[in-house]
Amino acid sequence: MIAMQPVPQAPDSAILERWSQPHPYFTSGTDMRSSDNALLVLLYGGLEKASRYGWLNAGRTLIDKTYLRILWITQQLEPPGISFDELASRLDGFIRAELQPVWDTLAELEHEERHALAVTLVARVQAQVFQRDDQLASASVLLFFLCPQLPVFVYRQGGENADYVSWHQTCRRRLANVLPLVGHAVPSPSYGTAQEQLLISRLLNQGDWWVRRLLTQQSYPASAAPRRIAS
Repeated sequence: MIAMQPVPQAPDSAILERWSQPHPYFTSGTDMRSSDNALLVLLYGGLEKASRYGWLNAGRTLIDKTYLRILWITQQLEPPGISFDELASRLDGFIRAELQPVWDTLAELEHEERHALAVTLVARVQAQVFQRDDQLASASVLLFFLCPQLPVFVYRQGGENADYVSWHQTCRRRLANVLPLVGHAVPSPSYGTAQEQLLISRLLNQGDWWVRRLLTQQSYPASAAPRRIAS
């Protein structure tokens, strides 16, 4: 089993930098879209905005391929095996089939229903978007940023947690133990418009996304080279 690192009572500087600062692995390290804050705005915020406008996007995919490429590079995911054009197209189909019908009801779900739906949707992302059975890490990261209002945990493969169900159960137990210690300390949003910052601020203060981020945050050495990912 690959054990998760202890959750710090105060996030270290690297985690806070990833939240608010451009990621050094993307382009020259100056693109603000590569911060975790920005990725939440671009993915979750993009879906929230789409939901207010009838899920119309003028013939474009709801999530742009560029945002997906940023996500893959900054989160150090394995290459998806398809182009980002194709990935955006498949994701669009998944969003319209699986997320659009339930989006406005997610906040109304009971606690156990939210956990069950999170597990189900990770499996469906892997099956429908990647169409492979070895992409749990990528599927969980994608859903982690698309649906932060659901209790999705970023998957790290290893030992007895070789499947997402057992991984989710392990993370859920640990979350219950650490939430009282760190749940009150969340970062402030700084990316986007005032409306977008308000959206993210509400998300962080009313949910447990930040604590789940701390639970499975993977630290990379500053000198580590990013994986090569074709566009």
